[in-house]
Amino acid sequence: MASFRLMRQTNRSSRYAHVTVEVATADQTGVNVAAVVGNELRHEAELGAWWALRSQPATVVTVTKVVVTEADTSVGDVYEATARAVWKSLLVEHQRRYVGFSDPRMVTEWLRNMVGRRLDQVTEARHWHAGQRGPDAESLLHAWLFFDHAVPIGVHGRGDQFLLAKEDPYGSYDMGPHGQAEVGPAQHPDVLSRFVDARLADGAVIVGHQGECSSGLVLRFDTGDLTIGTLGDEWLLAPGAPPAALTRHSTVGPFVRGGHR
Repeated sequence: MASFRLMRQTNRSSRYAHVTVEVATADQTGVNVAAVVGNELRHEAELGAWWALRSQPATVVTVTKVVVTEADTSVGDVYEATARAVWKSLLVEHQRRYVGFSDPRMVTEWLRNMVGRRLDQVTEARHWHAGQRGPDAESLLHAWLFFDHAVPIGVHGRGDQFLLAKEDPYGSYDMGPHGQAEVGPAQHPDVLSRFVDARLADGAVIVGHQGECSSGLVLRFDTGDLTIGTLGDEWLLAPGAPPAALTRHSTVGPFVRGGHR
């Protein structure tokens, strides 16, 4: 048995979730959530356990207890606390690894919580080599969106899967003969920089054709629409409507405030 308490409080935001799990070796990997865990928390707890079990030997996880607070817990907190409780129980060291969620239901709930907030800042990690970098989407590694009074949200891409992670930006680092990863504020004229200080009015999740994972977001700011998505390990960044290359392989869901495409 192992427990993990996710707890963070700053002048911008707060997080809290305390999750207890039991793990056992098995012939086949599985996840169970005890009946004592409330229905509204079961979905995140189950998905968080599955995230932690990737690349692990066959194991059965049982989530036995989840504690949250009305004031400090929001979407993604139970998910991450469960994943880290599983890693702790399995003695897996993932202190710096992100815990990303792509489930359309969770991404939609996060998006709904961001509507009405101002985008205070965008931080980007970009690939540089020999003092030069490629075009906007081509050189982008990761991005972090800072909405007012919200935990920074990291944007990750893995194949066609678009993931969000509640995290602070990492620092710049050297990539040896391959160059450097430079981390800093989004700069004009790159697309993400154009929406800093804009207020999010609405938004929609772009869902892969299988319906199980998100492929991106349409963020409707008071200054215009921004599409950010991933396709085949490549970022797609566009002001305005989603590019055809993305919508050929995915579907734009309904806007959370009922807006029109």
